[in-house]
Amino acid sequence: MRPIILLCLTPWIAAAAAAPVVNTVTLKTPAGVVRGAEQDGLRSFLGVPYAMAPVGDLRWRAPQPLPAWSGTRDALQFGPQCMQGQRGPAASAMSEDCLFLNLWVPGKGIMHRLPVLVWVHGGAFKVGSASQPLYDGASLARAGMIVVTLNYRLGKFGFLAHPALTQEHPEGPLGNYGLMDILAALKWVQTNIKSFGGDPNKVTLAGQSAGGAAVYDLMSSPLSAGLYARAIIESGVFSSASTTMAKAESSGAAAALSWDANAKDAAALRKVSAARIQGDGPALAGDFGPMIDGKVLPEDVAMAFDEGKIASVPLLIGSNSYEVGFFGDVGKGLAQRLGPEWRKVTAVYDGYGTNRTELIEQQLATDMMITAPTRTAARAAAAHGSPTFLYYYSYVRPAQRAGVPGASHMDEVYALFGHMNLMAGGSAEQADALPVVAAMQERWARFVIKGNPATKSEPWPRLDLENPQLLEFSDGGEFVRENFAGDRLDLAAAMPRIEPAR
Repeated sequence: MRPIILLCLTPWIAAAAAAPVVNTVTLKTPAGVVRGAEQDGLRSFLGVPYAMAPVGDLRWRAPQPLPAWSGTRDALQFGPQCMQGQRGPAASAMSEDCLFLNLWVPGKGIMHRLPVLVWVHGGAFKVGSASQPLYDGASLARAGMIVVTLNYRLGKFGFLAHPALTQEHPEGPLGNYGLMDILAALKWVQTNIKSFGGDPNKVTLAGQSAGGAAVYDLMSSPLSAGLYARAIIESGVFSSASTTMAKAESSGAAAALSWDANAKDAAALRKVSAARIQGDGPALAGDFGPMIDGKVLPEDVAMAFDEGKIASVPLLIGSNSYEVGFFGDVGKGLAQRLGPEWRKVTAVYDGYGTNRTELIEQQLATDMMITAPTRTAARAAAAHGSPTFLYYYSYVRPAQRAGVPGASHMDEVYALFGHMNLMAGGSAEQADALPVVAAMQERWARFVIKGNPATKSEPWPRLDLENPQLLEFSDGGEFVRENFAGDRLDLAAAMPRIEPAR
């Protein structure tokens, strides 16, 4: 368990403190000369384009390499976020021209080969952006790595399949344009990261929720070979079935009819306005996400893991104790729906120690939807030789412990990026949260640097199928657990699939 460090700073002292000095720094890279900011020993380069704008004739095509620009390009502010429905205040302007990435570089990195973390944001493949305050990489970069965050096409712009697009380009790849964007960003990193002081041989691909699902998917993609050396999946393995190309084309054709019934070929579809395509429906509406296209994703991803057809790289993977807290009443009514089977549930579930039916339902739903599928993926990776490290995040801030039974979906991201103050009511408890922030940042940094998050004094055993162990980040500190919730997860894994209510 790590010591608690309290930092006290009264508001008037904070206000009186001198503003940090911000300087500009210019670097020459293969992509072109870029001007960023330098502050408190950390360098940032924001809004750097990594591919040509996917507009006009490039809409619904694989991202195209961007020619090196002439002159010096300012990288002092974020680029636009990708087209999406709005579920909250926009972090930045919205545009189809959105393929930008951001880098945070420890000052010493300009002279040393630093490891690189490439982060893929979540948002159900429909919302989100790398410019959200949560993903500011400054705190994490200070743990000893270059942090790269990126935008990728979302929703109908990032994952549209349509018979007309297939007819135009039958050899593919098709449909998974958002995943292709992530691959393009990884290629950009491979080509340019040395100029920022990074090591292209020490790139870790990481993400949470949909971002974690993208990592999970791309581990099965032959197109990702050689682009990263390690992988991190946070709450990104769901029980949802993979989408077939036929189903994706059906959804795409139906959507296109609602935009313009006369737009039946690829050229006409590309002339429909972005606003018309985006529409004004709910942010998470529509069935648009990764699909089995035969090129980017050759087969069902869970099957690829089972068969060992995945990247043979070290994998850090895990989930949170109360994932469904983010998704509403997704578990409500499970007791009634399961009927006689409910007795089996109550024999091994305790509803986070309360034995309350409604919390047993939520605990079971969490396990069915994410915890059990995550364990299955981890076991498959380990079985086929990938050094695999499994975690479970259950830390809850003291002020919330009376109201929520565990850590909700996304909670660990606030700790990882050092922004616990951005959680609801988090600013007053930031000092208390520092130990879990330090714990996660140190463990993730070790993994990014060496492919192993453990030390002799702070163990985290590699997943062994004969003696399964994981590391739990709990209210009381970090603890190695043996065969964690084995009976519970065995039962959850045998249950039917459950989908989050969004």
